[in-house]
Amino acid sequence: MGALMTVDYKIVVRTGNRLGAGTDADITVVLVGTRGESGPHRLDRRFHDDFVAGAEDVYDIQADDVGELILLRFTNGGELAGSDWLLDFARVTAGERSWYFPYFRWVLGGSTTEVLEGTGRLPQHARDEREAAARAAQIERRREIYVWRPAEATAGLPGALDISEARPLPKDERYRGLADGSYQVIFAKTMAALKLKMPALTRAWNALVDMLDLFRGIEVPSVAPRWQRDREFARQAVQGVSPIYLELINALPKGLPLRDADLRGVLSPGVSLAQALASKRIFLLDFEILDDIPMFRKVDEDGAEERRWAPPARCLLYRDDEGQLRPIAIQLGRDPERDPVFTPNDSEHDWLAAKMYTRCSEGNAHQMVAHAIRTHFVTEPFVMATMRNLPDKHPIYKLLRRHFRYTLAINEGARVTLLAEGGVFDDFIATGGPDKGHVELGKKGFRRWKLTDNKPRPDFERRGVLDPAVLPYYPYRDDALALWDAIEEYVGGVLDHFYRSDADLAEDAEMQAWWADLTARGLPAEKLPCAELSRVADLVDILSTVLFTVSVQHGALNYLQYEHYAFVPNAPLCMRMAPPREKGKIGPTELAAMLPTRSQTLWQIAIGRALSSFGDDEEYLLHEGGWREEYFVEPEMMAVRERFFDRLRAQREAVNARNARCEVPYTVLSADKIPCGITI
Repeated sequence: MGALMTVDYKIVVRTGNRLGAGTDADITVVLVGTRGESGPHRLDRRFHDDFVAGAEDVYDIQADDVGELILLRFTNGGELAGSDWLLDFARVTAGERSWYFPYFRWVLGGSTTEVLEGTGRLPQHARDEREAAARAAQIERRREIYVWRPAEATAGLPGALDISEARPLPKDERYRGLADGSYQVIFAKTMAALKLKMPALTRAWNALVDMLDLFRGIEVPSVAPRWQRDREFARQAVQGVSPIYLELINALPKGLPLRDADLRGVLSPGVSLAQALASKRIFLLDFEILDDIPMFRKVDEDGAEERRWAPPARCLLYRDDEGQLRPIAIQLGRDPERDPVFTPNDSEHDWLAAKMYTRCSEGNAHQMVAHAIRTHFVTEPFVMATMRNLPDKHPIYKLLRRHFRYTLAINEGARVTLLAEGGVFDDFIATGGPDKGHVELGKKGFRRWKLTDNKPRPDFERRGVLDPAVLPYYPYRDDALALWDAIEEYVGGVLDHFYRSDADLAEDAEMQAWWADLTARGLPAEKLPCAELSRVADLVDILSTVLFTVSVQHGALNYLQYEHYAFVPNAPLCMRMAPPREKGKIGPTELAAMLPTRSQTLWQIAIGRALSSFGDDEEYLLHEGGWREEYFVEPEMMAVRERFFDRLRAQREAVNARNARCEVPYTVLSADKIPCGITI
């Protein structure tokens, strides 16, 4: 047998640009191919600083021809702290042949890492035993790092990553690493900026009068001058931070006594309440989910009691002759004997109080159910199942990975900073506190939830608001549907390339393990749209819903928080007096006493600002120039991505055209402003 031919290989290596990404450690590489593997080659150029953050380095290697490359085996010889190396990707060329090795993860000091060649491939299509073994080794290693939290620790909630001192958050999942990256930093900076203004407020705090004094040096939310208007209250139902509750009704809810006489002058001339219901002009916001949820109640060492309220409020809205919504009736409870129905015909202060209580109820439901549970925490099981069961070569890993950046870190940050006993939510929201009402609220929301609830078109249909003839102005609906259609086509395009039939999915042992792991530890099977993973169409549906949830749905429910909550009277997250049981008892003094304290106000502003922020390294759904982290190499996948980007560009133009005609633009669901995943 003759000697193997020597080949000149050129290796281009890009180091990530996050803080600490570069290394001074010795890095060696072994080329592994279909004919064998090379010896180790040290990557070092004389008089050159190798592996600097953000840099691409080029190395020439002579080695025996190892055939078609399967993987690169990198060894980081570093032993000192700070020797870890963030490898974005490597490219190898040899004559006319070229290979791409996407990674975008850390090669830890003192470790050896196998980086698989980037062509997506199902496990049953692995080219040889080396590739199959490398896939299995990746999964085995990841399962040691990504361990499910014990079932009892997540009882009543989605499965989650187990994090402890002995098993910290994997370095690949750590948060941004940027100077201002963590929301804890933004909390602290905002609180410090606000507290600088506090000495100017020498009199007793009055949130109705003193709010604007807090915004010197930081942006005043645009709702500030109009928050009391009925039209503004209704606008937030269709394009505010929580535009998912509005539903059409054809009869009054049980226990809500309302007569035509109560609405004198409120409806269009000649239109009765019965006619308005029959002609599809009455809509409902209902926060019944708060019924029976414990509210904050605490007695301090001196015997003083502090209480907070967010009642199970409900509100009727009317579509007027101009097609605009207006609130027409609010009930702050369920008991017709105890809970009066407020209307615009009541006193100015009664009506304003009723709207503030409703917004408070919405805010507590939004924070814990719509936002925390239905985006952040239902996503975590999909991250876990993916990292534990799909190697880098798997096309579903390649499809999902960019959309899962920082999600595990931000979820753990939320658990520790916001939700834990003594956390920030205990300081200022109505359902926080010793009785853990916010946790009970989250569990109640999860009990009622299924993954299909996150699909926009069935959700709009269920709520009766899909038809623009019924609800002409609903920007959230119009933007979300266009984005869903683009995402579904994109996911379908990727999967159709790799799964030629349902049989391919049935034979995909890695995806079947993904499904088994997801349903055993992450989400109960009854939360998912199918009992077994046997149809490609079901997988397209599930993955489209996941991608829509982490990008579009999270974008809608998160990035308006500063605008919505920071001017606290617009949407207080706690009320400090019980809901009024009688009319005519509320004046300016009572309104001020109902609103959050100065400290609670500061927290609400700081949280809103932090959670509405974007990172310097954010990747958006429509990322002109292409996504920075590219996992696919196939020309067919580039074509699928470009079709996706074309649809997103069209969606952006439609949003811009609509907003040019709007008094208050809705920009949060423009495709170029939606992060790919849950990164805050």
